[in-house]
Amino acid sequence: MDGLDELEGGNVRASDRDRDGVAEELHIHCAQGRIDIDELERRLERAMSASTIHQLAELVYDLPNIQLPTQPTASPTRVRIGPPGIRPFTQRIEVPLPIARVRDMSSESLAVGLNAMGYELTSQSPTSLQFIRSAKERLTIDLEPRGQHNTTMIVHGRASRRIRKQFARLNSRQ
Repeated sequence: MDGLDELEGGNVRASDRDRDGVAEELHIHCAQGRIDIDELERRLERAMSASTIHQLAELVYDLPNIQLPTQPTASPTRVRIGPPGIRPFTQRIEVPLPIARVRDMSSESLAVGLNAMGYELTSQSPTSLQFIRSAKERLTIDLEPRGQHNTTMIVHGRASRRIRKQFARLNSRQ
């Protein structure tokens, strides 16, 4: 991505190839020590949920430009994580409600929505809900209190892009 040129074309929709290219760049920058693992994970999460070129360009704007090969080369060290579309992810959602209320809302609305998409609630506790759709698609919703009236909902696991995008949208509404 070329910094300002890419930022100015901001409303153009990003493709999976665009997102994968930015992810590859971020991995290279991490390997070269420009960003640490935590920063890599944060930027990768944002890259996978980006919908425009502008959002992708913002993720690499402060990093030097890297020329990626124009044609993908077969490499024995490259490992694909799961079948196409199913990827690990983590989404943190700040909710301005007490933990008990967030848990009730998660049980009532999120569980129903996930169930409609084929996920089954397999276990629950006062601070956690676990869902399984298949051996490779699992989600956990952990709830962490942030004071008396705020809760952080941490959604993590392996899911399709559709599910990851739904949680990213939920986060953007907060």
